[in-house]
Amino acid sequence: MEFYVKNVGEPNFSPDKLQQDAEISMLLTQIETILFTRKGEVLNDINFGANLEDYVYELRYNDYMLKKSIQDQLVAYAPLSNKYSVDIEIDYADETDRHAVFLDIIVDGRIQMGVYV
Repeated sequence: MEFYVKNVGEPNFSPDKLQQDAEISMLLTQIETILFTRKGEVLNDINFGANLEDYVYELRYNDYMLKKSIQDQLVAYAPLSNKYSVDIEIDYADETDRHAVFLDIIVDGRIQMGVYV
């Protein structure tokens, strides 16, 4: 069981749900939690989290390293990623005031989530 964590205004938001019942939705919640958690923020597990913002501003990282880091997190903390194929496509862009990272999360061959950091 996964808690329903969508906010008002998100696609397919349902105000009467308390838990996720579809496995793909559960997997996406697990991925989202990993991506937006910084290492050290989870009590008793200092390794949980993807530290995405660090990859935006650090010059020593590349897309292979970021993808490997996220995949390692999925193996360790998202059990449903073993059941469904999960691929991550990464693109970097220079904007006028900062660098940006675009992630496409592809589950079973379909883009399920896009992340802009």
